[in-house]
Amino acid sequence: MWEVWQEDGHYIKGKRLKRFKAREKAVEYAKETIKYKRMVKEKGKDEFYLEDKDGKPLGMIINKE
Repeated sequence: MWEVWQEDGHYIKGKRLKRFKAREKAVEYAKETIKYKRMVKEKGKDEFYLEDKDGKPLGMIINKE
């Protein structure tokens, strides 16, 4: 399951917003909800960090099995 997390002012993985079976649906939901500018993939993991134009983390999309 792909989970969309939003930062809560202290932690990047602060508040889980929603879970999806497909990564594409999770990305669509994150675009509408978090309004990020850039998505960065963590090497070797199914984790994507969502950042604003200055590189500040706004949330993340992770694959939990």
